[in-house]
Amino acid sequence: MLSAEQLIDLEIRIGDEIERLQGEMENSTVEREAIAPDVSIGRLSRLDSMQMREVAREAQRRREERLRLLEAARDRLDEGEYGFCERCGGEIGWERLDAQPEAVRCGICAR
Repeated sequence: MLSAEQLIDLEIRIGDEIERLQGEMENSTVEREAIAPDVSIGRLSRLDSMQMREVAREAQRRREERLRLLEAARDRLDEGEYGFCERCGGEIGWERLDAQPEAVRCGICAR
């Protein structure tokens, strides 16, 4: 069972991480439009630009997903359901939650 001190620590860290991700998402400038074929930037430059845009989109998607998971973890904390495996109902160990506060499964069920 997690101690009150551990729960407070995790709640603070979750809140800080949510704020950090929201800030990154606000400052993100992911281009959504394709580069027109008639734009004269060169074939390799166009491919590089397209690849960089896809990498930026994937990073944005991952930030959004992690934010969703952290907000769900914060909700579970508020409801008193945090730290329990969604699959077996057992406790999720401190080490796992310390490394990944948004974890919803214990180490055994996660495998």
